[in-house]
Amino acid sequence: MKSKILKQVSIFLYLFSLCTILLGLGCDGENTKDTTENLCPKSYETIKSIKNEIGIMGFDSTNNEYVINIHKEGTIDEIITAYPCKLSEEFKKIGLKVIVEGNLFIDANLPAPSLGGQEIFRVDIKAISITN
Repeated sequence: MKSKILKQVSIFLYLFSLCTILLGLGCDGENTKDTTENLCPKSYETIKSIKNEIGIMGFDSTNNEYVINIHKEGTIDEIITAYPCKLSEEFKKIGLKVIVEGNLFIDANLPAPSLGGQEIFRVDIKAISITN
């Protein structure tokens, strides 16, 4: 009798754990912003234009947005973190190396820099492609 109850409890705990894991896996990425919607305002003041800049795709988990990190050539620690107004699914891969062209502008909704030498902007992408 005791072994039957113990077996039922064990099966219940196993199934409960399995369901919890499967539900957790199903929620992966659910809260990320779909940046295929254009977040750029109709008009903005361009702070900088970038052309043929190499960047690495990243993800800001606090804001649930993809970013492009562009290291400024010739510097040790200067980096531009650009939050795209619009980004196709094919570029939403952390660590993906891209070449980007676009206009950088200030967006008050973006976080403050967290590193020395970091600049943070929203980017209105004019062209983007994958590189090696």
